[in-house]
Amino acid sequence: MSAVLVEPSLTDDERRARLYAGDIVSYPPVEGFRALCDHGWSMVCDAFGSIDPRTAQFELPVEQFVDIISPLKTKFTHDAKSKQLITALLDEVGCDVDATYFDLPRLRIVTHGGYLTAGVGYAYKSHRDTWYACPPSQINWWGPITEINERCGLAFHPRYFDRAVPNSSEAFDAYRWNADGRKNAAQFITSDSRPHPHVTDSVELDWQVIVGRPASFLMFSAQQLHATVPNDSGTTRYSVDFRTAHRGDVEAHRGAELVDSLSTGTTLRDFIRASDYERLPDDVVAGYETGDADGVLIFEPDAPS
Repeated sequence: MSAVLVEPSLTDDERRARLYAGDIVSYPPVEGFRALCDHGWSMVCDAFGSIDPRTAQFELPVEQFVDIISPLKTKFTHDAKSKQLITALLDEVGCDVDATYFDLPRLRIVTHGGYLTAGVGYAYKSHRDTWYACPPSQINWWGPITEINERCGLAFHPRYFDRAVPNSSEAFDAYRWNADGRKNAAQFITSDSRPHPHVTDSVELDWQVIVGRPASFLMFSAQQLHATVPNDSGTTRYSVDFRTAHRGDVEAHRGAELVDSLSTGTTLRDFIRASDYERLPDDVVAGYETGDADGVLIFEPDAPS
């Protein structure tokens, strides 16, 4: 049985073990995550100017909204300060910054009422991150920047953590995604034909929606089956997330048990060491290579995530 652990007194090794077993960890706002959220929100407000970002969708045609958020998301992801703030956060919550690697953070923007559910505003269906060719030792960090409620939060399906479900992950390759899917995200406005992995057949999913204050955050395994709650809260939801992997766990192939992932490639090349931003060595990544590596191995920073 999985549990939600609220501000647990665990070492990082103990915490990762609990996450790999299916638990979810919840933290109230801490200095480091609040700083990351404040940094993101400052960028959001600058991008929208005099318009309130939470209600901008009601004032702008969707094409203009996309023209604003597409470069905004890219700027936040690749900003040097974003990286520095993640390193500080990891150190604050007990991670070894010399052994912990992270991928670049994402600014997520989920609009109300289906105004934008594709491309840079994609609303994620029920999925595991492992279906996106992520390693089994990956830990996801997610938290809201603005106020949220149960009508725009994050939903989990914990009953299926270690149970296979029918899915479309066989169509996903990490390197082809780098070449096309991520690069062309802003082109999709009214529909999204990219191969986002998702549950394919009718499955009776349990919905556990978790809501927290702005700058609170969750940690959970990439194996968790989860989804974006369809937003009908009346405002646009802004959140930030990133992912980590511990080098010792990567090298030892520790992590959650993968029960149904058929994706190819690996996202491990995206991860950088928290202390100096060095990438994992090729010989370490090679242990996770699947498929024929046809595409872009590392995503270029000139396109939205």
